[in-house]
Amino acid sequence: MNLQFSDLVQRLEAERNDISYRSHFTKPEVKVVTKTLKVIPERFKRIYFHAGRYAAGDRDKLASEAWAEYEKQEDI
Repeated sequence: MNLQFSDLVQRLEAERNDISYRSHFTKPEVKVVTKTLKVIPERFKRIYFHAGRYAAGDRDKLASEAWAEYEKQEDI
């Protein structure tokens, strides 16, 4: 019985230290392609950011000017 227990312990220890499962994912399964669809100029990003602040309640000069420019661009 001691031989069987020793064999069981050795098999359990080998299973505990087994890292063969890590080698299955060395290659990516899906190829990811990143593609820029549309580039938005920084000027418009700033206008929309500050116009959003104006819409949220900020009434400083920069937010007010951005809101006016936003209304002009969007024909509101």
